[in-house]
Amino acid sequence: MTDQGQTGISSEEVLKWVAVQACKDVVLSFMGLFDMRVWAEMERYVMPDIEWQRPDVTIRGVAQLRETLHATPDNVRVRHVITNLRATFNSAGGVVVDSYFTVYRLVGTTADMGVAVPFDGPVSVGRYRDELVRIDGAWRIARKKSTVDFRRNQA
Repeated sequence: MTDQGQTGISSEEVLKWVAVQACKDVVLSFMGLFDMRVWAEMERYVMPDIEWQRPDVTIRGVAQLRETLHATPDNVRVRHVITNLRATFNSAGGVVVDSYFTVYRLVGTTADMGVAVPFDGPVSVGRYRDELVRIDGAWRIARKKSTVDFRRNQA
């Protein structure tokens, strides 16, 4: 798989680039579905034994993930802005995606309306580290770590 043809890029390099893009898409799709509360569809992007280390709790497995998500009140609206995605292959053949996040969160009776609502700005800024594995031809998140670097002062 080293035929470089006219581009100077080997087939192996193209396959790695495709894998990296697919992994970044998994990370973004997972959090987008998280924000939109489409949790059943979100689960297809994770391994059944996912481990998500958050500042407040470590979630182990899809069952605990479901339990945590369904405990979120209906009047909470959350949006994650994810930037600076960087992907590398690890020694096990998986991909690690590091990124930054900014979280916007609104709680209240207006949060479930279909209109834009005023808010006080981001509640936190931090980093994600997602470790992905390829199973049955699809990349899935096996481990996720959330680190909060900045948090808004509570009023």
